[in-house]
Amino acid sequence: MSYLYEDYKKLNLNVFKYENLIEIHGDNRQQAIICAHADRHGLISLGDNEFVYAAQYMKEIKYGEINKNSQKKVKDIARCFEGEHIYAYNPDTGEKLTTGYIDVCYPNMRNDDALFLVQGTSQLEINIPLAYARKTRFEDGYLKGQIDNAISLAVIYTLFKAGYQGSALLTTEEEIGKSWLHIASYLEESYIETDKILVLDTSPYFDKNIIDAGNIILRNRDKTEQFNLQLLENIKERCLSLNLPFRIKDEDLQETGASIEELGSTELGRLIQGTEGHYDGITIQIPTIMYHTSNEMTSEIAIKNYYALLKDILIKNPLDITYGNSAL
Repeated sequence: MSYLYEDYKKLNLNVFKYENLIEIHGDNRQQAIICAHADRHGLISLGDNEFVYAAQYMKEIKYGEINKNSQKKVKDIARCFEGEHIYAYNPDTGEKLTTGYIDVCYPNMRNDDALFLVQGTSQLEINIPLAYARKTRFEDGYLKGQIDNAISLAVIYTLFKAGYQGSALLTTEEEIGKSWLHIASYLEESYIETDKILVLDTSPYFDKNIIDAGNIILRNRDKTEQFNLQLLENIKERCLSLNLPFRIKDEDLQETGASIEELGSTELGRLIQGTEGHYDGITIQIPTIMYHTSNEMTSEIAIKNYYALLKDILIKNPLDITYGNSAL
């Protein structure tokens, strides 16, 4: 977050850093609000050369919650990380401390949490974070790496460079389902009233054809709440007018037999539910495969289409998604 704060400041924007959120805006802050999360997956040291999945661990020690769904997710993807090179870093300065690789993962070794054994690192103090060392790369028309959700942060940065003058909120703790709390707190303390928030993210698929077709991913809802359907229709119409392909994620899932409870949870759905519908909006997502690994990937055409839609509705031919202020 400190890095992002400094990076956006270089664009001569209005940038404000809070504990779990960065607010950025240009000269027309009420034009729109776009959101994206900044946290990514990594490990954290327990001392004695034991490491656990950081998102899962922090949810347990900070919020006192044990999430069985996240434990299942860890079990499903744990093997993907075996052999991955990692580096430990100082959480305050970002200084790289040591490097190594993940030898093995035991998905249910520590109180049903995943325990990772790491080789090559020296003894690390408790709570030292480890990040995956594999860098993002562009190969044969695909962007590959741990791109969730660095790709949306980069798109927001590029939108501001291209002339976007509205607001953006960058959050932490989305990976443990808590980023909506920071968005809600910011909106309430700023007396903002809106039902047209645009939440940017990646969206996991197993079918590579989805990314090859360059689809933009939209949703009517997630498992918790229905989104702003009128705004969704406006976005769908804009996609059609721009000849940009799109898919509706919840409809895709339900066509395979998924129930409402199996539609997945999103930052926006949690925000709507947590504020009892006081805030609303839609999600605009970019499809990826190999989700939550350092080999996650999407296509060049999917990135171009994602950006083309956002640039059109925020800069070239802006949608009316302005927000109000209840204090006025």
